[in-house]
Amino acid sequence: MIEAIFAFILGSCLGSFLNVCIFRLPKDKSIIMPRSFCTNCNTSIKWYDNIPIISFFILKAKCRNCKHPISFRYILVEVLTAVLFLLLYLKFGWSWELAKFSFLFCLLVVTSFIDIDYHAIPVYLCVVGISLGLLWSFWPSFKMLRTGVYELNSLPLANSLKGLIFGLGFTYLFKFFGDVFVDIYLNIRKKDSIEGERESLGLGDVDFMGMIGVFMGVKAVVLVFFLAPFFAVLYSIFAIFFKKSHLIPYLPYLSLATITVFFWGDKILGFIL
Repeated sequence: MIEAIFAFILGSCLGSFLNVCIFRLPKDKSIIMPRSFCTNCNTSIKWYDNIPIISFFILKAKCRNCKHPISFRYILVEVLTAVLFLLLYLKFGWSWELAKFSFLFCLLVVTSFIDIDYHAIPVYLCVVGISLGLLWSFWPSFKMLRTGVYELNSLPLANSLKGLIFGLGFTYLFKFFGDVFVDIYLNIRKKDSIEGERESLGLGDVDFMGMIGVFMGVKAVVLVFFLAPFFAVLYSIFAIFFKKSHLIPYLPYLSLATITVFFWGDKILGFIL
């Protein structure tokens, strides 16, 4: 019980750091310096006002200096990350798998909230995820190669490479044909479109699916790809009929589908089959 509480607290601290990443990375600012500050008055935040989750309630969701409201997103990210880290701890304990998938889930949180704000993500986030995912797969593969007893398809690195190629290729093909369909639809409607509206998926979504393939394999890519639209459909209807646009931030739904598949993918496959 004590270790689970510690895992939750550690996860909330990670969430606090992710808030910094979400705010600064799209602006090409350092995530290390300067220390945390109020985005309204630029006053540095004291350590006792920067305690994850708790400070939000102590300060009554307002900056101590200028009384400007603190976005609810900050506590949402902290609680979300804390819960995800706790679930991973309950699944893996204190292990390398916990570190590996905590890193993946942190990337899911960061890319999702950046996509909500900008409808795009920094490409290097997925590149870093793919690179470290392959590196994590290399070490157990190397140990298997040293024993001399293995099958090529059983090597974690081979599965990660297959997941990467399939994730990138499969998603890009869907993007290509989807873009053609969207372009035809908009031309028939003779509707002008803003930048990005003629894309069915962004290239960031393609890179994201390649990263999921590296960490979770080919089956996960397929499940995530076809599960995400079910999460996105309600917002899509709202966007089309009320915002008069089909442009939506799709990474949050891909991330939600990824988390669902990670914890319950086997049950979903069993239900389908």
